[in-house]
Amino acid sequence: MIRVQEIIHSLEEGNWAKRIRGLVLLLLIGSLGLVYHLNLTRNFTAPEAMDAAQLARNIAEGRGYTTQFIRPLSLDILRQQGAVSDVDLRSKFPDITNPPVYPMLLAGLMKVLPFKFEIDRQKANEFKRHQPESIIWLLNQALFFVALIQVFRLGEKLFDQPVAWCAALLFLGTELYWKFSTSGLPTMLLLVLFMALAKTLVRLDERGNDGVPRGGGWFAGMALWAGALAGLGGLTRYGFAWVILPVLVYLGWFMGRHRGRTMGMALLGFLLVMSPWLVRNAQLSGNLFGTASLALYSQTDAFPGDTLERTLFYDRSDAPVNGEDEIKVRVVDHVGLWDIENKLKRNLRHLLAHELPQFSGSWFAVVCLVGLVVPFRNRSLRRLRVFLLMTLAMFALAQALGRTHLSAPNSTLAELLARSLGQGAPVTAVLGVNGENLLTLLGPVSFLFGAGLFFSLLDRWKVDLPEMRLAASTGLVISASLPMALSFLLPHPYPVADPPYHPARLQSLRFVPAEYGLAEIKEDDLLMSDIPWAVAWYGNQHCVWLTQTVKPDFYTIYEQFQPVNALYFTEVTTDQRYTSSVLNANELNWERFMLDMQMKGDVPDGFPIQAVSDIFAPDQWLFFAAPEEQP
Repeated sequence: MIRVQEIIHSLEEGNWAKRIRGLVLLLLIGSLGLVYHLNLTRNFTAPEAMDAAQLARNIAEGRGYTTQFIRPLSLDILRQQGAVSDVDLRSKFPDITNPPVYPMLLAGLMKVLPFKFEIDRQKANEFKRHQPESIIWLLNQALFFVALIQVFRLGEKLFDQPVAWCAALLFLGTELYWKFSTSGLPTMLLLVLFMALAKTLVRLDERGNDGVPRGGGWFAGMALWAGALAGLGGLTRYGFAWVILPVLVYLGWFMGRHRGRTMGMALLGFLLVMSPWLVRNAQLSGNLFGTASLALYSQTDAFPGDTLERTLFYDRSDAPVNGEDEIKVRVVDHVGLWDIENKLKRNLRHLLAHELPQFSGSWFAVVCLVGLVVPFRNRSLRRLRVFLLMTLAMFALAQALGRTHLSAPNSTLAELLARSLGQGAPVTAVLGVNGENLLTLLGPVSFLFGAGLFFSLLDRWKVDLPEMRLAASTGLVISASLPMALSFLLPHPYPVADPPYHPARLQSLRFVPAEYGLAEIKEDDLLMSDIPWAVAWYGNQHCVWLTQTVKPDFYTIYEQFQPVNALYFTEVTTDQRYTSSVLNANELNWERFMLDMQMKGDVPDGFPIQAVSDIFAPDQWLFFAAPEEQP
């Protein structure tokens, strides 16, 4: 009888009660994630997500860190550097744009789980979900839940359980983070790393000032770990590497007699993690960060939109050098310091006016910003606040300088993705969910300061009754989570983001020539498209980004590197603003090419790819090479 009573007591109040409540909570959160995924998500829409996924597949299949998405700029740089021959480039094109951690994590997942990349052609019309993307979604959902636990535990350490619960629920109810968790982007991984870094700094501060004597080895090890976390984040998203500066300032400011040792070890940990990859990039491209460093010049007057990565910068000198024509990459020559200054001022203005007030996904971001400047009594809170404000400034600077077409609000691609959402969705509905959004990483930690400020106000207003405090905090969480709750009540978007991404259609491209009695497009054939990341990921084809011009850029690739076997145009090109794009002084741009073809019905004379399919017309067109003697 006594044993039964002990069991009942354990289930009601003991360890088992905690475990049961935790399991129930986990099931509820998991169910919410499943419902959100089935009703409110589509296939990948972020180019970076598709790029990372196809890189991961190549790694998992034993092809090394190679890409099927070929940027003309990358091709230009690799050929100039000469570390890889043209023959090797045509078979295994090394990626010099993306950092490696997230693709390698996905590759490990592809090694152990049954990914099904091929879509059944017989059921293409019934296609709704791409199985590999669902598995990647599960991984990022798991990372989302890890970040949720980190928020709660850090809240318990710095505040108390009410603040921890409030912050965790605010994080759980913010739709922006749910969108990131289903986007295929590495943001969830970065959140986990940033939360771990924040907790490490808090532990360093607490142990350094608790009066308990400790050897320098413990502080050195923790600082080494902090630097390694910053390095891992930098190898997940290069812009994250800026966080090492606030880390070093934090250690130098608050670590007292340990400052020298901890700063040195943090920097060592950072360099040990980052250096091998940076050396690899330098060997291949002559630049520590590959083409990613050239994002500084993107979105300037010289390179609006996506023109930078689509342009070849061959500059053959009139006078031979060592018996050969000199080939140079001349990106810097096109951009002056004033152009970069204008880009910085323009982007900072937009960031401060539109992005910062909602950096964590809702109006509660304003409360969080106020909480970050309020002087709490807890010393660790005050010092963590300094770190977060420094990081906020560094991320804002990195985001403003590194902004590219991926986060441009007026791009044709953004408009197409908003259109495929339905519901009369504005373009802003697809913005913010991109890898360039670094400010979002500060959201979960800032929720703690916002919730702490809220509860401190309740104390000042003499709201002492537990029931009233619970009602007030519940009202706060509900009001901040309303956008996500209301999204379930709106008409659900079609699960396929078409236009311009339809996985089944993109896999079918290779079979189109067979409809005309010609050979299918082979895996090692080179395609060119305005959505090469999607062709690479869904179609498993080598695809070069549509060059800036037909002549000379297209012909340079066709004649000097590898013949292009097919051209695939989508609404990204056919829906361009024709006043500015088609009526351009350069009559050899692709918009003019497509307009002439649609009006005349024929491919321009002399163009090396003459066969054309109108199976996807009028919005999408496929051009493919036909042999001189057709069967």
